[in-house]
Parts: sequence; structure tokens; C-alpha cells
Amino acid sequence: MASTNRKPKSSDAETADVQLEIEPPTTSPAKGGRKRASRARSRSKAKLPLFTHKQIEMTATGAPVISATQAYLKHPDWSEYEENRLYFRRSFGKGRHIEFYILNKQKHQPGFITSFAEPEILRLYGIHAARLHAVFATYAAQQKEPWKEPFTLLGSDLIKILRIHTGNKLKKGDKLRAIADLAWVLGTLGAKIQWQEGYLDLTIVERSMIWIVNVKEQYQNDLNGNPGELIEVEIEVQAGQWTRNFLNRDGEKQRTALYQYGFINQDVLSIDPYKKELAAALGLYLIQNRRSHPSGKYRIQTLLEAVMSIHEIDLIRNDKLKRSRFVKRFYVLLEDLTEVNFTIQFDESFPRELLPSWAELPSEIDAELDPATTAPQEQRMPDGFFDTWLQGVVIIIAPAPVEGELAAFEASKAKPTKKLSRSSSSSTSDCATEAIVTVDVDVVEAEPVQPQEFTGAVVKELRQKAGMSQMDIAIALGMSQSWVRDIENKRQHQPLKPVYAEQLKKILEFS
Repeated sequence: MASTNRKPKSSDAETADVQLEIEPPTTSPAKGGRKRASRARSRSKAKLPLFTHKQIEMTATGAPVISATQAYLKHPDWSEYEENRLYFRRSFGKGRHIEFYILNKQKHQPGFITSFAEPEILRLYGIHAARLHAVFATYAAQQKEPWKEPFTLLGSDLIKILRIHTGNKLKKGDKLRAIADLAWVLGTLGAKIQWQEGYLDLTIVERSMIWIVNVKEQYQNDLNGNPGELIEVEIEVQAGQWTRNFLNRDGEKQRTALYQYGFINQDVLSIDPYKKELAAALGLYLIQNRRSHPSGKYRIQTLLEAVMSIHEIDLIRNDKLKRSRFVKRFYVLLEDLTEVNFTIQFDESFPRELLPSWAELPSEIDAELDPATTAPQEQRMPDGFFDTWLQGVVIIIAPAPVEGELAAFEASKAKPTKKLSRSSSSSTSDCATEAIVTVDVDVVEAEPVQPQEFTGAVVKELRQKAGMSQMDIAIALGMSQSWVRDIENKRQHQPLKPVYAEQLKKILEFS
């Protein structure tokens, strides 16, 4: 991957501005007199727009997806390993990390991409790139073998899904050019992945493009037969080889790969990325991290570092006026998330003097909160409040439909394992097998489990009756086997937290 310090030509510089702001230049009118009616080619090979038949879609949420989102959002935090040669690293524990690189010198890249130096490409990343990346990840999750199956999207559909300049007076052709250029930018992100999975007993080290992108533009010819108005863009996307290890349904069943998924709802992509950039970024982060963070508890510092650069946070910390204003801005951001049906609460340990007026504590009701004493917006902040505030814990639960879809899918994954374990003995006759199943069912019916509390001991009893292993439960729940083991042993007489209890009840079909 060669680097360059060469400045782009003036036309390239104009394109860079278009990319960064997603504001393409105005297309000059076609010459030759009266224009023909614009008509795009059939969408026969293009995927239907997301949310066509439902408001929630399955999406890929593995480590490469989540960390790529942060690579787009936190571009000031990229490091330099050589002059104008950049990388972004995200660690996931001992022996697990992903490093991202800008691959802008690929032969298939268009001229305006290959002529840019890496720092210039990096400046084109941001919230718009992160949102389009999430759309690509959602389409990839619909495929059985995404590393083999390219999919085609129409620019006109993506404009609607991503709300590209909704309501302004830009021509459709200008918006199509912007979305095409943005897709090209996503095609510059490559990754080196090192991953270890205990139950797979292997270490994965792989270099892969995140997305391989090809763009076909359709122009309406003018009366002289020359390209005139841009009427449609076909964007062909091929998921990188990382999906073989992180988005592989059959591989998960064979215990040779992972299938890491979640759900995304239409409301999350409806947040205006121009007027509410941080809210749009945070909503995306929360949806993508839902399976790996089921409790919904986050320190404020964790949330900020997920969507902002460390440099930006330090600038706020060191400016007295910015500190107070930013706290107010963050509370407005949280209220923006409630408008798209996230549930926001503040942990009981959260400093009361820093609570917003609308705050809700888990153990309190609205009537017990005094707005006059819990509204920092109208009061002088105490000394040293910012670092204390950063350590405050907020509880953010995904929209109820997303929670429901995730629980239902986890339960459906657990059912085949249960059936297989009950009839897995190949040395038993058909009649004997039926007898075993009948006895199992009779025991459940004769001795129903109706505990007063859903404890670790109850989880163990229900799991064994269902013929499921601790690993089966861990995979269905998105946790580790050791977590399930500790629940059953160390917490066998303690009631589980409601967020875990409800998920386990669905997986174990307990009512």
C-alpha cells in the first residue's frame, strides 16, 4: 500500500468537499435542446430497500462491524505509523484486536480516490460513512454466505434510507452522485483481524477489505447522444472475507466460525445526521452493541469515547465554558434517543446534583423527583464535576421491538439444539427413542417448575430438562460459558437481574 503526499488536482479537491459534506455540486444542464424523459433501468437485480415490509431488520454486529463504525466516527484518533501512513486499533481483550488501514491505491478504485493521500481519505469518514456501513452490514446479514454473494443496491433507495438532504432543493442527480462517492469511500477500509475464541480453540489472523465496492452510474443521454442527467446509481457490494469467520450461519452450527448478529430498526436511521449528529452516532453504537451489552449500563465516558475522539473530549474537559454546555447538550442527546423509543434511566449511584430535570432512577417514581433539585442546567456546577459526571452510569435499553425480535430469534436458535439432544443416540431403536422422549415430557408435565424466584438453580434445572448445555445457553444469550456456569453455581440461590431473567425464560421456554 503505497503512500503519497501529492495534493489532489482542483477537481479532486472539489470532490473531497463533496464527500465530506455529502453535498455534491450542481449538475450542469444537458445541451442539445429539449431533454428526454428520465427513466432508470429496471431494479431486477437490486435488493429491495430496507424496512420495505417491516420496521426491524437483522444486521451484522460482530467485532469487525462495531469497530469499523468507530473507525469511521473517530477519525481524529487514527495513529500514524509512518509519515502519512495511518492505522486505527481496537482491542477486545487478550489476544484479540483489529487494526484498520486505508487502502486507497487499489486498481479498482476511481481516480479521485487513488489520487488522495491517506489523511485526505480519512477526513472523508464520519457519521455518513458509519450509517452507510450499517446499511451494508444489514444486507450482508441476509445472506447465507456473504463472503461469496455480492448484492446490488440502488442509489435512489439509499438516499431515502439514509435521509440524504431530506427536504432540501438539491437535484436527485446531485444526491445520487454524493451517495456513489460515499460508497467509494467505504471501499477504502481494510482490516487486519486477530481473534481468539475459547470454545473454537483457534486464533484467527486475517487481512480483509471490509467492503469491496463497485459503482455503475446511469445517465440519460441528451439529444446529441451525450451523457446528460444522472438518473440512477447501482452500487454492487461484496462483503470482505471477515464474514467467513464472523457472519457464518453454517460455520456456527459446526463450531468452526461465529454468527454475530443483532437487529436494527428504521427509527435509528431516521435520526437526522445533520442536525443531530451525535445522537445519530450514539443510536447506531447502542444498536450494534446490544447483544454484547445486554444490561444496558454504560458509563458516560464509555458512550462518549465510542462516538467522539479522545482529543475532542479533552478539549471539552479543559474549557470551563464548554464543560457546562456539553453536559446540557448530552442530556438533550439522550432525550433525542427517547424520541426513537430508547429507554433512558440513571443508575442509583449517579450524583443527584448532576441529574437532568427529567431523570428517572430505577427505584423511584416520577412523583418522588424534585425538578428544582435535580436540574443542573439552571445551577452552578460543583467543582470538579466533569470527571465525576464522566464516571456516572446511565442505563439505556434498546427499543422494545428490537428487544423482542432479539429474544425471539435467540429462542428459535435454541430449539433445534434441544430437539437434537433428545434424540441424538444412534444406538437406540425408534421405539426406545420415542419412550425416552415420552418419559421426558411426562416428567415436565407431572412436576412443573414454579419457583418463587428465577435463580441460578432454576436455570440449571430448566437447562438440563431441555437437554441443553451451558455452551448452548451461552451462544443463545450472547455470553460466555463461564458466565452461565457462574450463574448456576455461584448465584444458584440468588434471583437473576430482570434483563437476564426475561431472556433466559424465553430461551428455556419458561412461563
